[in-house]
Amino acid sequence: MKNNRFSSTLSIVFFLLTLALALFSWIGSIYGLGEVQSLLSAEGIRWILGHVVENYVQSPVLGMVLILFMGLGIVRRSGLYDAVKRFAGRNKLVSRKERRALTLAVGVGLLYIVMLVLSMLLPWNLYWNITGGWLHSPFTKGLVYLLSVGVGLVGMVYGYVADTFRRLSDVVEGMSSLIADRSFCFVSLFFVIQFFSSLDYTRLAEWMNVDEEILMVFYGISCVLSLFRFDFSRARV
Repeated sequence: MKNNRFSSTLSIVFFLLTLALALFSWIGSIYGLGEVQSLLSAEGIRWILGHVVENYVQSPVLGMVLILFMGLGIVRRSGLYDAVKRFAGRNKLVSRKERRALTLAVGVGLLYIVMLVLSMLLPWNLYWNITGGWLHSPFTKGLVYLLSVGVGLVGMVYGYVADTFRRLSDVVEGMSSLIADRSFCFVSLFFVIQFFSSLDYTRLAEWMNVDEEILMVFYGISCVLSLFRFDFSRARV
């Protein structure tokens, strides 16, 4: 319930910020403050209607969260996170089967990391950009996917060895479980994304000489806040 309240508060805050942004952009356009564009003008309303869906579904943040949730959902549904907590706390409730599953899962995770590192050293340049650098390379663009695959693989190994997974359908259900249980996060993300997209359209930040890198930092922090207070403890089936 705390997660829902926090998400609701964050959604309301960014909705109100967007309304305030619309008002200030209207005032700015009236008084000719630089190249400020009003959200309340005919052109601004057309922009809102034409981009509100596009801003959300084409946001890289939304895609990264969805992909990451799939891998983390497998970990949670398999019971791995719960077992790690009990094992780290030296709780005797960790069974022999769970210990064996943890050992194999950690081994597979380490093997996955080693394979990634070795593949980076190969002369095929699979991960780098055309100049051989990191910037805008396939590796940086696909880092969240690689992380999700690795985490999900570890969760699958644990689940099958610990008998919390018995069918492939259990894995698929795990992939969707976190998305379903944390659906309120996507509501918060919607309002965060719309606010910053609208801010970019109005050019108010540009008129106030706010550095673009600072805006990106605030954007990132706001997106993280929408996913705040996670509890990956095993869901009841």
